[in-house]
Amino acid sequence: MPRVFPDQQKKFELDEVFKKLSQESDVKYTGFKDKPHEERKQRFVQDLTEGHSIIVIVSTGTNLTLLFCRNALSEDRPMIQDQQKKNVDFELELGKVHLCSSFIMNGVCVKWIGWIDLETLSGKAKLLFDDHNAKIEDEIMRQVMKRKHKIE
Repeated sequence: MPRVFPDQQKKFELDEVFKKLSQESDVKYTGFKDKPHEERKQRFVQDLTEGHSIIVIVSTGTNLTLLFCRNALSEDRPMIQDQQKKNVDFELELGKVHLCSSFIMNGVCVKWIGWIDLETLSGKAKLLFDDHNAKIEDEIMRQVMKRKHKIE
C-alpha cells in the first residue's frame, strides 16, 4: 500500500485540514504536563537535544510527535549533528527555538515550521507542502507499483 497520494500537492491545496494547518497557528509543548513548569522547560530542551518533541496545534487540537533527525526515538541513535542544527535552532532568536520537521500526514509530505518560546513553551507554526520529499515518495510509490504489476 502506498504511503502517499498520487497528486500530493493537489491534496494539500484542496483538503480542508491542510488549508487550516497551513495558516500560522498557536502551538504548545505538551510533554510532561504533570510536572512543574520549570521541569517542563528543562524536559522540553532535553527532548529537542534528543531530536524530538510533542506539540499540539491549539486551534485544531492536533497532537504531533515531531522528529528533527533520523532515529530520534530509537535506542541506538547516532546523533546527526548537521541535520539536528538545521532543524532545531536555538540561536536564531533569543529566548525562542525555531523548529522544522518533515513527515507524511494523511498521505501528503509536509514540513512543520515554527518557533516556541523557551519560557512559556508556546509559539506559532504552520504546515507547508514538502515538494522535495513528495518527489522522493512519489518515485518510491512508482517503483512499488511497477514491482506489484510484475508480480501479478
